[in-house]
Amino acid sequence: MNLDRDESSDLLPALQGFEVLTGRWYITIEGRFDSAHYLYRYFPDGSNEPMHGHTWNVVLSISEKKGGIGKDGISFDFLEARKRLQQLIDRIDHICINDLPEFKDVNPTAENVARWFYSGMKQKIESADGLIREVRIHEGPGNVAVFEPDHSS
Repeated sequence: MNLDRDESSDLLPALQGFEVLTGRWYITIEGRFDSAHYLYRYFPDGSNEPMHGHTWNVVLSISEKKGGIGKDGISFDFLEARKRLQQLIDRIDHICINDLPEFKDVNPTAENVARWFYSGMKQKIESADGLIREVRIHEGPGNVAVFEPDHSS
């Protein structure tokens, strides 16, 4: 491997001025947890789905309220968002989600788990002048629910 950076000098014209490009920035934080759940009234006869577990992944896209970037080059600070996400993961990890009081009368679908994470993160993010643009819940590999909050209200 050649570490001579001048070998890529043909890239320099394309990179000139990158720091003034405009657009919308998002940061993404994610976490993983293992939990069981079952869906209420899942079958046509009204019976519940059997309890089963997943390795879940939650991914949040967050931006500064206007989608911009500060003079420091930061759109939204990862650190505080990650702390709050970890608190939520600690609450939902290695349990049956149905046992959480929040899900007593709410079906613990991937869609509702996404809304649960949004609800738990919203105030913390908004108090730091941020917006949650999207919450993705991966219910194992290949099954993803996406929640895009309505920010018009």
